[in-house]
Amino acid sequence: MKEHAESMLKRKLIVNRGESIDRRSAVGTHQKATCEDIARLALAMHDRKHFFSLRRSLEMRFSRDINGSGVQALEVLRTGAGDDSRYLFRVHFESVHRDSESFLYEADLIRDQGKDYEPTVNCGKHCFGAQSVWLQIDWSSDEVAQWYSDTQRLSTADPDSLEEWLESDKEMLVKCRAGFICGWEKVLARDDLARHANAGTSLEDLKARLTCSKCGKRNARILAL
Repeated sequence: MKEHAESMLKRKLIVNRGESIDRRSAVGTHQKATCEDIARLALAMHDRKHFFSLRRSLEMRFSRDINGSGVQALEVLRTGAGDDSRYLFRVHFESVHRDSESFLYEADLIRDQGKDYEPTVNCGKHCFGAQSVWLQIDWSSDEVAQWYSDTQRLSTADPDSLEEWLESDKEMLVKCRAGFICGWEKVLARDDLARHANAGTSLEDLKARLTCSKCGKRNARILAL
């Protein structure tokens, strides 16, 4: 599916703000995807990047400034792609007014002076909206439809108890609280969750008990897959 999707697009396709292209839904119907729609998908994938890394072998790269312009960018690539030019799609975000329909998120506006003797300038909080999208993958492919389906499923609130977790279709990713300093993570199987639930362990108790096998830190982070 990946090879087919990429072979369908021989050159980069640019979709600017206000423009749209065709895409296929998970059930096979054809819909229009605007520049803003694709940007929202990219942001949703970035929010759940742990899932897309583990289950879809995708990597997210965020750039807070491009060539001193203040334009920010988010790229989605295959894990281990290496060459930056091999992104699947790339969204450019520019500063917009808060009351604009294009407003998607708020972040620091950074401008890199591009000179060693002139430091990077933080212009404070600004609102950002999609400027353009660069595509190097067929947006009507099954793979892209799966991404939309994934983000929709993951957009629901995470379960509040082990019993609710077992009833949901989500897996549990356990990550060390030390973050990138340690990097340990593990996916708990449903049998493991059922064993803890049958023993009367609450979700909060499970979080507190989990101990990193690498660095020994407790109170792990729990994320949905």
